Amino acid sequence: MSLEILIMGGTEFVSEALAKYMIEKGHQVSIFTRGVRPVKYSGFTAHYKGNRKCISEIAFNIEGKAFDYVFDISAYTLEDVTNLFKVLDTSQLKRYIFCSSGAVYIPSEEVMDETFSKGENKNWGKYGLDKLAIEDYLFELYQAKGIPVTMLRPTYIYGPGNNLYRESYLFHQISKNQPVLVPEGDTRVQFLYIEDLVKLFEAAMYEEKAIGQVYNVTHKEQVTYEEWVETAAKVMGKQAQIIKLKTPEGMVSRMYFPFRECTYLLDTSKCDRELLVAETPLIAGLKKAYEWYVEEKPQVIDERMLEGIKLLLEGLALE
Repeated sequence: MSLEILIMGGTEFVSEALAKYMIEKGHQVSIFTRGVRPVKYSGFTAHYKGNRKCISEIAFNIEGKAFDYVFDISAYTLEDVTNLFKVLDTSQLKRYIFCSSGAVYIPSEEVMDETFSKGENKNWGKYGLDKLAIEDYLFELYQAKGIPVTMLRPTYIYGPGNNLYRESYLFHQISKNQPVLVPEGDTRVQFLYIEDLVKLFEAAMYEEKAIGQVYNVTHKEQVTYEEWVETAAKVMGKQAQIIKLKTPEGMVSRMYFPFRECTYLLDTSKCDRELLVAETPLIAGLKKAYEWYVEEKPQVIDERMLEGIKLLLEGLALE
């Protein structure tokens, strides 16, 4: 059955992958973006363009229009969501699905389930607190007005289309036989392949138990950053030149590495039981990501990180 779907977002990584998937499923998909980036796919019903921080621009685009499902991928502040709900017609809304984040949890070396303590986390700063504020507001909407909300908390997302300089950074460094600086230690993290995330969004559409619920979503596999680099090298058929170092005083790992120097592990038992299991292991996902990288040659860069790498390598050469 064809459904009326609104995706907040639609031109970057997660929202683009979700839109394309839902279009392929035969649904009537509308997207809402700022209109800054081109849409690189076809088949959508409407492309609404506006600033979601401006209520009048939201109203100009969607006032009086009803949707079966709303996927909110581009909400980063509470204002983003409250503005939307001031305009959104919820009369036929079957589900509002919000892409939150595992950044809502306090720092921990443990594997965290959905009941784990949430709050300030220096590793994520305002980003995590803002996502948590949105969750709290959505829970209130559900409890006070019965709005059917579902929230997903992913870990690090990767795969074809990634607009962040993560796996693309590895592929570039390793293909050019350039060193990869890795923070020392045994920090363990989890990754979620983009196609698995899209299927989790779809599963959340149809599961009645998911109404009013939040789910950790990721692949169970735990890896160190060194293992992440080595896995990327393996799918490329090359050896990685890994240099492990203690992050210098006055720096943080994000100044020379794509990720934060903190354990990031989620328990997905609830999701596995009520939605579905993320099945793509890291090596399979990175293989597909590398194939996309070779074919598309994405213009993704992080100048700040590259400058940090340059400075650290110069310092190592002087030692």
